[in-house]
Amino acid sequence: MKKAIAGGIVRYRVWILLLLLFITVWSVPQISRTRINYDFTRYLSDSTMTRRALNVMETEFGSAEQLQIMFADQSEETVAGFIDQLNAMEEIRFVQYDPTENTVKKNGKNWSCLTLTLRDCDTAALVSALRTMFPEAGKYWVGGTSAQQLDVQRSVGSEIPGVMAIAVAIVLLVLLLSGHAWLEPLPLLVVFAVSILINMGTNFLFPDVSFITFAVCAILQLALSIDYAIMLLHTWNSFCDDGYSPEDAMTEALSQCFMRIASSALTTVAGLLSLLFMSFTIGFDIGLVLSKGILISMLCVFLLMPALTLLMKNALLRTRHKPFRLNGTRLGGWIWKYKKPLAVFLILTVLCGAFLTANNTYSFMVPNTLNGDDTGVISDVFGASNPLVLLVPGGNADTDYDTQRKLVEQLGEIRRPDGSPAIPEITAMVITGEAALRYYTPAEVAEMTGTDQGLVSMFFLLNGFGSSVRADVLLDAAGGISEGNQVIAGLKQQLDSAREIFIGEHYQRIILNPSFSVTDPDFNPCMEAILAAAENIYGNQYYATGGPMSAYDIGKAFHSDLMKVNLITLLAILLIVILSFRSFLLPLLLVFVIEGAIWISMGLSRVFGQSVFFISYLICLSIQMGATIDYGILLSDQYRMIRRGGKLPKEALQEALNKALPTVLTSGVILITAGFIIGIQCSIYYISSIGLLISRGALMSVLLVLLLLPALLSLFDRGIIRK
Repeated sequence: MKKAIAGGIVRYRVWILLLLLFITVWSVPQISRTRINYDFTRYLSDSTMTRRALNVMETEFGSAEQLQIMFADQSEETVAGFIDQLNAMEEIRFVQYDPTENTVKKNGKNWSCLTLTLRDCDTAALVSALRTMFPEAGKYWVGGTSAQQLDVQRSVGSEIPGVMAIAVAIVLLVLLLSGHAWLEPLPLLVVFAVSILINMGTNFLFPDVSFITFAVCAILQLALSIDYAIMLLHTWNSFCDDGYSPEDAMTEALSQCFMRIASSALTTVAGLLSLLFMSFTIGFDIGLVLSKGILISMLCVFLLMPALTLLMKNALLRTRHKPFRLNGTRLGGWIWKYKKPLAVFLILTVLCGAFLTANNTYSFMVPNTLNGDDTGVISDVFGASNPLVLLVPGGNADTDYDTQRKLVEQLGEIRRPDGSPAIPEITAMVITGEAALRYYTPAEVAEMTGTDQGLVSMFFLLNGFGSSVRADVLLDAAGGISEGNQVIAGLKQQLDSAREIFIGEHYQRIILNPSFSVTDPDFNPCMEAILAAAENIYGNQYYATGGPMSAYDIGKAFHSDLMKVNLITLLAILLIVILSFRSFLLPLLLVFVIEGAIWISMGLSRVFGQSVFFISYLICLSIQMGATIDYGILLSDQYRMIRRGGKLPKEALQEALNKALPTVLTSGVILITAGFIIGIQCSIYYISSIGLLISRGALMSVLLVLLLLPALLSLFDRGIIRK
């Protein structure tokens, strides 16, 4: 059946070529239809406190987004002028600036930072406008979530084409050195250009894709699946060397590579699809898009690669050269000689890696996604701001405010291990708007506003206020006596602003500025104490959101996510390899080798004292397991075929390494290099950390596949090769 399918592909190759070219031409304009998402909160589960709180806050208060503008060496009069210009903009609700709290002297400069609270508006357009609004101030900085997203968007647009160009250049160099003909890289790159364009062109089928997926998908698709084409091309060359015609050689190569390539692709897809089970659903996004890309690449290798190779057969045969030879025979002989001590040493190394990985520290929030962006510069001067927002039920009655004061009092009593307050700054209606909640007598109102006391007493009587009244109630009713009175008009404006910030229809907002960060050892105890205080006062009727709450939610879900991704990846890959090899021992050895490479790679983070970003870890775990097990499948399949041909274990090991080494090293070097380029060339932390971890993980996988796996194959030969 395999030969019949391969023969059909070769026979109808021209029609297949035309069909795929048509699909490619259709796909290119579809790329612009894909929506790219830069908002990480979209990927939080609906069941998390953060997601539920965001929904409530949007309903109660609308947009609560803030931006910061930082100036250097500007006089108070100049800053006041800037504030007037900003307050005149309809996109801005108000500007917060206190000369005593929002100025600092650092690095020989006087810095001033304004905080803008926005209305619902086009924040990207506003950020762009703000960055050109004050040319007289010279260099200044605009930070905040929207500013950061805009910077990321521009960075992706400017950096990724360059990263892709460097990656393609290195892939080209590796293929030229390892290939059998100088023109060999051409059909390979065409096949993957087509598969990448089709994959990107079909992404519009999803509601949107994350900027991380958009940035790394093309490069990873190339790096993860190029070994399929290399495997097919090397097999075709070997049949041509044996005297087959190009067409017959391709038929034989296809029939022989169907199982190898399909197993490799399915294991990669199995690893990626495990990301779909993450509670942080960015894994769903990356898993689907990359899985689709791998399957498209596999189909293009089966369908397009034969057509292009045979179309160029004369040119490929005329430009043949001796490939860069790697002596797998000598390596196999050395491994055979030292197989027992080598296996013991590497297994002990794997176990050390497992111990170190179990003791890794993980980060769940990165304050600055870009190196040197405006938000990062502002954080360096004024410190990172990660406010925590509590939404508590309550109306406008004194009892509601009394309850809120109890919560504020309990929050102020929370201490860190060193005795310092966990929440040194609390902004709430009962604090910031305390003056509006005080009771005033007619005499005090008359003195404060310069109004006749008799007139004020009559006003109290007409409105039924009694002997005293709360200031906010008084100001609401003071329309009749506020005309021309700047004091009352100013107080009324302040009250309206405070209500807009703190008071919703059903909930009131309390803004906490914690002294602890998400990387501190006491982060979890402090967060639990805050939530316990809120629950003690309001039961389960409160909500919490903000950066610390997001990190707390993600941290709680991380270990279950890690367990799910690990188990699903292992079981799915194990099942696929068992079905492919119709064996149980060999798949266990393969999974152990690749899992061992993951443990060593991740354990190095502990050795270097690095905190691992949780998204990077989960993504790299699934990609490394799914992609690099291909190398083990290729080597094991070669060893098994040669042993079944009657050769002794030592000879089979040497010959299998000799055949598999070029493909493993070519594919491995491409994946290692592609990840490394992403890591060092991209300034976006999320993307660069994924690239560096993939690069390091692929290096460990290649080393263990070429050293530990051959030793295990020879040691367990009797169990692998049955008579």
